[in-house]
Amino acid sequence: MAHRYFLTDINRNTATVTGPEAAHLIKVMRIKPGDRVILTDRSGWDYTAQATAVEKDSITFDVLSKEKNPAEPTKKMTVYMALPKSDKLEFITQKMCELGAVRLVPFVSEYCVAQKSKKDDNKISRLQKISDEACKQSGRSAPMTVERTHTFKEILGQLPEYDKVILFYEQGSEKLSEIDFSGCENVAIIIGSEGGFSQREADLMTEKGAVNIVLGARILRCETAAVTGASLVMFALGELE
Repeated sequence: MAHRYFLTDINRNTATVTGPEAAHLIKVMRIKPGDRVILTDRSGWDYTAQATAVEKDSITFDVLSKEKNPAEPTKKMTVYMALPKSDKLEFITQKMCELGAVRLVPFVSEYCVAQKSKKDDNKISRLQKISDEACKQSGRSAPMTVERTHTFKEILGQLPEYDKVILFYEQGSEKLSEIDFSGCENVAIIIGSEGGFSQREADLMTEKGAVNIVLGARILRCETAAVTGASLVMFALGELE
C-alpha cells in the first residue's frame, strides 16, 4: 500500500505539503521531483500527486487524480470512553481509528481511576497525533477526531442525537445480535473504564436512550471491551464486510 500524507493546501490541480509531513517526506523518504505519493485532505478524498518542487520545508505537487477514499466508513460511529489510564487510552485511540470510528470522546465517570488534569490539552494533542498515524496506516483519509475530556453530564446531553446508542455494561440485559441497526447512520457506543459504571450512571444513560448490552459472561478489560464492542457494532452496520 502506498504511503499516505496529509496535504496542507490545495488549489485546483496544485497541492502543498508543509510541517511534519513535509519533513518526513524530505528527510526520511528522500522525495524528489517526479516522485508520486497519495495525499489526503482529512475529509475523505485521496489525491494521486507528483512532486514538482522540493524546498527546505515544503513540497509542491501536481494533482494527477482525485477519488473518494474507499476505506472511509459510510456509517458514523462515535466512541464514548470513560477515562482509563493514559497508556490504555493511547491503545484504544489507535484501534478505534483503525476500526472506522469518527469521534472518540473521553469522559469522567464515577469509578474512573484516571481523572482530567491540567495537562489534558497536551494529552488530547498526543492522542490526535496517534489517530492521525492510525488513519494513514489503515488506509483512511479522515482521521478520527479526539475530543477534550467531557463530564458525565455533558455526554448524557449528547446521547439523544444518535440513531442508536449502545452501552456495553457487565449487567446489561440485551444481546447485540438482537439489536436492529437498519436505517442507522449515526451511532454511539459507550465503554466503561477499569472500574465500570455505577448502577446510577447506567440508569441515567438508559433514560437517555442507551441500550444496555452485555459482552458475554466474561469480564473484559476496558481496552478489550472497546475493541470488541466497536468491532461488533461496525460489523452490524455492514462496515466490516
